[in-house]
Amino acid sequence: MNFDQIQNATLGSMMTWGHMIWVFFPIPLFCLVLLAVPFPKTEKLCTELVGSIFFTRISVGVVYIRLVWVFMGMSCLIFWIAITTLQMGFGSTRVPCSGTSCPFHTGETMWYRRALRYRAERNFWLSLFTLLLWLLVYKIYSLKETIVKLRAELVAIRNDGYKPMKSDLDVKKD
Repeated sequence: MNFDQIQNATLGSMMTWGHMIWVFFPIPLFCLVLLAVPFPKTEKLCTELVGSIFFTRISVGVVYIRLVWVFMGMSCLIFWIAITTLQMGFGSTRVPCSGTSCPFHTGETMWYRRALRYRAERNFWLSLFTLLLWLLVYKIYSLKETIVKLRAELVAIRNDGYKPMKSDLDVKKD
C-alpha cells in the first residue's frame, strides 16, 4: 500500500467527521433528551415529536425511505470506513522501528504516522458510539411508544367507569 492510497482513504474518512459532529451527534442526543422527560403529561408530546423527526419519509428519486434508516445506514457506513482505515494500516509503520529512533524514517514521519493511527482509533470509537446511539434511540423510542399506548388504554379504561371488584384484585393462592 502506498502513501497516496492512505492519504485518499484518510481524506475520505475525514470528510465524514464534520457531518458526524454536527448532524449525527446532536439529533440522537436531542431525541434522547426528549424521550427522557419524566412527566406523564408531556411524555406523549415528546414521543410524538421524536416520532415525527425519526420517521419522516424522504424521497430519494422514486424511492421513499424513512429518515431513521438513512441515519443508521450512514452511521454504519462511517463505522465501516473507520474499520477499513484501521485494517489498512498506515504504510510501513510495522517496520521494526524502536521508539523514536528508526534507520528508515525521520522523527517527524514517525510522529505523523503515530498521529494518523491515533486519529483512526479515535474515529473508530466515535463512529461506534454514534451507531450505538442511533440504535439506543430507536429502542428507547419503541419502548416509550408502547408505554404511551398503554397509558392511553389505562385512561380509557378508567373513563369507561370500570371499577374492579374485590374478587378481581384478590390473588388466589395455590
